[in-house]
Amino acid sequence: MAVCVHAHCYQPPREDPATGEVPAEETAAPFHDWNARITEECYRPLAAARITDDGAASEEVVNLYGLLDFNVAPTLGLWLDRFAPDVAAAMASGDRSSCERFGGHGGAISHPWVHAILPLTSVRDRTTLVRWGIAEFEHRFGRRPEGMWLPETAIDAATLETLAAHGISFTIVAPHQVATTDGSPRPVDEPLSIRLASGRSISVFVYDGALAHGVAFGGLLADGERLAAEIVGGAEEGHGRLRSFATDAETFGHHHVFGEMGLAWALRRVEATGHEVVPYAAWLARVGPGTRGAVVDGTSWSCAHGLERWRSDCGCRAGFGSDPDQHWRTPLREAIDWTVERFAELTDEHAGTSLVDAWMARDAWVDVLTGRRSMADWVDEQVRSGGESDRAVAWMEAHRHLLMAQSSCAWFFDDADGHETRIGMRWARSAIDRLRDLTGIDLSPGWEERIAPMWSGETVSPRRPSGSS
Repeated sequence: MAVCVHAHCYQPPREDPATGEVPAEETAAPFHDWNARITEECYRPLAAARITDDGAASEEVVNLYGLLDFNVAPTLGLWLDRFAPDVAAAMASGDRSSCERFGGHGGAISHPWVHAILPLTSVRDRTTLVRWGIAEFEHRFGRRPEGMWLPETAIDAATLETLAAHGISFTIVAPHQVATTDGSPRPVDEPLSIRLASGRSISVFVYDGALAHGVAFGGLLADGERLAAEIVGGAEEGHGRLRSFATDAETFGHHHVFGEMGLAWALRRVEATGHEVVPYAAWLARVGPGTRGAVVDGTSWSCAHGLERWRSDCGCRAGFGSDPDQHWRTPLREAIDWTVERFAELTDEHAGTSLVDAWMARDAWVDVLTGRRSMADWVDEQVRSGGESDRAVAWMEAHRHLLMAQSSCAWFFDDADGHETRIGMRWARSAIDRLRDLTGIDLSPGWEERIAPMWSGETVSPRRPSGSS
């Protein structure tokens, strides 16, 4: 049997749009901010997990990024480059290690630039987020990505088309998000092959939901021996050739103190009993695309109502907020969608005085953001003859800020005035201010009108699904 453990590494974009710096966050004390706290509690320990014997007479330190399947959201990765370069280096080193073991099929997979719910984004924004995510992965890991993690595993056929069009071979979903096309039982040890309307295909790995729940919420990380037994025992219960689970990386150390030690012990014990720890990409290369399947459009791993958590008061809550309802999610979604639409219209109308092709320039802007190309080279290629380079750059940054405003965190938690929601709204207002400076057209009145119901208690165009709680 083979085992695959996926760790989703992500933190909300916490920077102040005006300064590009992360302000101090009191709730993260004694650390400056939550990026720093989670790095110290999770990301750094995963790079140097200790494995001790029962008597603690000997100790092994292992870089779990060499054993895990994992993704690093680009916004987090860029922060790590600045403030925790040792952790970023350990992630890259771990991926190189797994590439060496599995013929170039490493444990790292890519992630869209922003943790946006891709089925809810415009076609243009979804394309840019995927292209930027791939480019950032190539810069970070020095190779093309084979897989891509979808934020909140939110999925639909259009999103899979975008991934497949950009050369992505697979993604990862929860059990309830897929089905076989002929109604047969879903295989548990191979990916499903999804045939798309375009004629392309993409593979989808389905993680073991019960095992993932046991790790995240059931206390399995408290005892590495018990976790190993649970993983290996699954082979005797019909789990077949591959058993895998996926969870947030914060599970290992933040939610469960010393969770990285429990995981390291379990994976070493799995290997010692003759089983193999593999990344998804290596398994896909070994077994092929697998059984034909279909995705359940508009689903995710963290909302029982599909995608409603990011656009309506569906009843899903984080559980620790003070607001008993989330009517505010609908007006915020509508305000963002309206702003995206108006941005596109005004870009088509005004950006041509500065840029040869504003949308091609936007896709190429990621090379400047990651340092793969110089600003001068980008200007030479993208700015129209006689155009002002400063205005061209301002267009790109206005668009980047609006992409950042679409991070799923703005809708995920319970309160309209919550920290993550306020961050998302700051990015949106910053984008609107920059667009006003470029065009003389102020979208602020329309934005404020659309978000006003967030605090009035009035629900605008409710999308509450039938059967929601």
